Amino acid sequence: MKAVLLDTGVLLRERHVTDAKHALAVRAIEGLVKAGWSVRVAPQCLQEYWAVATRPAEARGGLGLTPERAAMDIEQILSVHNLLTETPDLFDEWRNIVTRYRVSGRQVWDARLAAIMRLHGLRHLLTFNPQDFHRFDFLRAWLPESVDALMQEEPG
Repeated sequence: MKAVLLDTGVLLRERHVTDAKHALAVRAIEGLVKAGWSVRVAPQCLQEYWAVATRPAEARGGLGLTPERAAMDIEQILSVHNLLTETPDLFDEWRNIVTRYRVSGRQVWDARLAAIMRLHGLRHLLTFNPQDFHRFDFLRAWLPESVDALMQEEPG
């Protein structure tokens, strides 16, 4: 099956029409869906979405949404995208990845996404920050503007 995981930044821009990259995110996701790709989300990305969405608007990157509005957004996200499950193996896979790839600092969260992708057999990630994932040789990180090239890739 052709499947792609959405990174938090893509989810944020998909939902918020005032963001300069909203149209780009929507166009990329719609293109993948029309081409038969399964679009997936990870619980971690929804947690990160909540954190950014409910952060005060005057704070760095915050959207200033109420918890009620963030909850509605997440329900809408879940109604159109497939949620990956977190299994007990996730911690061990994450630990293997951070050790093997010598991950440190804030990149531990990127390694956690890489771990859930590996456990679910996913190879493709749609993100506005592909450089954060280049070290992980078992996945491919794609910019939304590169979605046409992504759709030419083999399933996974």
